[in-house]
Amino acid sequence: MAGVAEAADDKKRSSDSRSLLRDLAHELRDALSPVSASIDLLRVRQFEADTARVVAERVERGLRRAFTTLESFVLAEQAEGGTLALAAVPCALADILAATREVLDTGIRERCMLAADGQGPAVHADRARTAQVLQSVLQHAGIVALPTTQIEARAAAGAPPQIRVSCHTDARFEPEEDWFVTFHGPGGGLALRTARRIMELQHGSLEMNRQAGECTFVLSFRPVGVQYSESPAPRAAAEPPDQAVAPRAVRLLIVDDNAEVRRAYREALLPLGYAVTEAAEADQALGRLDADAPQVALIDIHLPRINGYRLAQSIRARMGSAVRLVMLSGMSLDPTMRDLSREAGFDDCLDKMAGPLALHALLQGPRKG
Repeated sequence: MAGVAEAADDKKRSSDSRSLLRDLAHELRDALSPVSASIDLLRVRQFEADTARVVAERVERGLRRAFTTLESFVLAEQAEGGTLALAAVPCALADILAATREVLDTGIRERCMLAADGQGPAVHADRARTAQVLQSVLQHAGIVALPTTQIEARAAAGAPPQIRVSCHTDARFEPEEDWFVTFHGPGGGLALRTARRIMELQHGSLEMNRQAGECTFVLSFRPVGVQYSESPAPRAAAEPPDQAVAPRAVRLLIVDDNAEVRRAYREALLPLGYAVTEAAEADQALGRLDADAPQVALIDIHLPRINGYRLAQSIRARMGSAVRLVMLSGMSLDPTMRDLSREAGFDDCLDKMAGPLALHALLQGPRKG
């Protein structure tokens, strides 16, 4: 079973790598084809001075976009593989907004209103990287926003603290779910897929909500000052800077094909001290094991293609007792289901209707086995 899981993991990584390379090739061609055409223009015009000045400007723009594209794809590869170094330290949301304002292009900066009440809530984040994330969100919002309206980015206290980016949308340009699938953003910049992954690596999240005529992006952060659950695993040799000021969060992976369920659990568990990552199906969950090393896996049984029982067996085979497996059931937990869960390697069972607080209470106690 472990061999099958590893093969599925390798296949997914290989597929992602090919997709990333295809996107990179497409973006570089887009950036450099005007350069090639401009050189031909120089030849046709016999390298006359006026033409040379125009071509120089085009070459400069094309090369600038190519370099931006390469940087964003390197960042994407690191974020996807979990190797991106992040200096997550306590900072105010207002500081993140200020850092974002500094990196915005003039055109999009003039359309945006970045606001916080005072300094806003204190969160754990890499200020520079999060500014890149918010820059990408604002650029995507600019694509769909009505040209006569402002794009608002506002810091909001809450559990968890958030920055909410909202705009009125142009009916001709609807937000696309594909934005969270591809590796490229506007003008070769950071993709929302990478932006979301950076937020996840900081134990936060990035979501997009759409309604008629409106679009809202929500950046949720890991708050400073919450009580964290103690981690049963030993500390790693190298800790991120923020770990010096708070106990390490429990790494929890939730596997459910219902995005609303995942969101509800994640938003409730983050302020309780959990570092939550998500997967919509088994292959995606297996692909996250090495990068995220979850200490708890909350697994729905009715998953597409590979059900939760088989997924639990695969995870147990790969991670042994290092992970606590909790079955998330949408059906009543009768003796038959509990027996099946034990046979599959689950430590505990939870009725989906019980909710995140019941899960938190369950995890404070010993494994039932």
